Amino acid sequence: MKKKEIEILFRQHYAQMTRQARMLLYDDEEARDVVSEVFATLIKTDILPKNIESYLMASVRNRCLNLLEHKDVRAKFEHAYTLDLRQEIQENDEDFLSNSVEQQLQQIMAFAKRQLTGQTLMVFHMRHIDGMKYQEIADQLGISRVMVYKHLAKAMNTIKEYNNQKKYLEPLDKGRL
Repeated sequence: MKKKEIEILFRQHYAQMTRQARMLLYDDEEARDVVSEVFATLIKTDILPKNIESYLMASVRNRCLNLLEHKDVRAKFEHAYTLDLRQEIQENDEDFLSNSVEQQLQQIMAFAKRQLTGQTLMVFHMRHIDGMKYQEIADQLGISRVMVYKHLAKAMNTIKEYNNQKKYLEPLDKGRL
C-alpha cells in the first residue's frame, strides 16, 4: 500500500478510531497506541480491504478487547501470585507467621530496591503497599496506565526472579547448618 493512501486514511479515520478506542479503554494514550498499531499493521500489508472503514473500526475494537483481556489476565496473575506467596509463607512457618510475613516482605522490598529503578519501585509500592488503583498511580506520577502496568509487570518479574533464586539457594543454606 502506498504511503499517500495511508496518510489519507489516517486523516479521514483517525479521530473516529481514537474515539472508539477511548470508549473501550478509558485512556487517551492507550487509545492512540492502539490506533497507531492498526495503521502500522496496515502499512505492512499490501492488500487494502474493500470496506476500509469497517476494517479499521473492527481492527481497533479487536485490539482494544485483546489489550483489556491481557490486562485482566495479568491482574489475575498478580493477585494469584501474591496469594501463593502468602500461602507459602504460612505453610513454611505457622508459629511465626506475623514475623515471617514481615521478614519476607522486608527481604522482597530490599531485593526490589536493589534491582528496580526508582519509578518502578514507587509504582510497585503504591499498588501493593498503599493499595492504590492503576489510574490513581498514573495520575499521581503523571504517566499513563499502560506505563503503570509495565512497571508492575517488571516488578513482578523481578520478585519472581528473587523467589526462584531463594528456592534454589535454600537447600544449600540448610545443608550448611
